[in-house]
Amino acid sequence: MALFAAPVVAQADPLTDLINALSAGSSSAPGPQGGQPGNPSANGVASIVTKVGAWHGRSVGPDQFDIKQFRPGVTWSARDRSNAEVKGEKCQIEISFPGTDRATYKTAVCSGWVGFSVKYPGPGTYSIKVKDVVSGASSTTTFKLVNGS
Repeated sequence: MALFAAPVVAQADPLTDLINALSAGSSSAPGPQGGQPGNPSANGVASIVTKVGAWHGRSVGPDQFDIKQFRPGVTWSARDRSNAEVKGEKCQIEISFPGTDRATYKTAVCSGWVGFSVKYPGPGTYSIKVKDVVSGASSTTTFKLVNGS
């Protein structure tokens, strides 16, 4: 019974993980919430669910925010194949902000929330990408910034 304990499984051979990943093949089909499927054998993460909200500023519609004083709040949740949340610090999460000069945010926390100070160049459609480097799972969330009144 002790042979199947979590610490023993967690110490899997990296070569075995690589062979399993290669034999599983790769897919670019979207997973839940538009995320890219990952290699769950690496850390249990099969997909990432992401949501962007107004950490500072205000929402003016679904996925639309007033550009004045807007600062995004990003919620991410790593999910396993059964769609259960993966918790803990066994991920390598990278949150990036295409189209801005904001550096990529990195954390080991598989599921969490954080607010950012990001300068957007003007009204338009933007995205925030969340990727778990360990499993390869990723999700991109798109939103609009508008001139509100």
